[in-house]
Amino acid sequence: MKLLQTAISGNMLTLFSRLLILCAALLLHGCKSYGPIGTPNFDPTFSRTLEKNEQLLFSAQTDLVAGTYMEKEEKLLPMKGGMLLLTDRRMMFASWNEKQQRYEPEIWTDYSFIARVKMHNNILLKYIAIIATDDSKFTYMLNSKTVEQANSVLMEQIQKSHQNPVLIKPVI
Repeated sequence: MKLLQTAISGNMLTLFSRLLILCAALLLHGCKSYGPIGTPNFDPTFSRTLEKNEQLLFSAQTDLVAGTYMEKEEKLLPMKGGMLLLTDRRMMFASWNEKQQRYEPEIWTDYSFIARVKMHNNILLKYIAIIATDDSKFTYMLNSKTVEQANSVLMEQIQKSHQNPVLIKPVI
């Protein structure tokens, strides 16, 4: 009987430690800085991030996972918190730079260079994943309120860009 009690308490300890690790990971995930959203410093037009002739169509807080299209990958990839910006020209990930006090573009893809898009919106996962024509892959984790709207804007802009593709000459 004592052996059974020890085994049960050992299993409970293992379960408790796993739950503790999971809670710590979730708390750390929640500590990311998405910038000054909801404060007087927040610039909803991203005027210091976008180019002067660029029009913002959509923005949302996101976690970016680079290097995946969410296809049966069995590895954990790091996430980075920031903002998904959809403009009239491109899809962009911008992160908050505390020192500069502005969002800085880190990754951007012109719509004409997006080869594949998929949206996933179920109880557990809500994301938009893209594959660019150079085979780079990015997944933008969103919430249920923004994933549908972002997908709608993205698909409309991709369709427009493929009707009038932009040719960019490589710099040699």
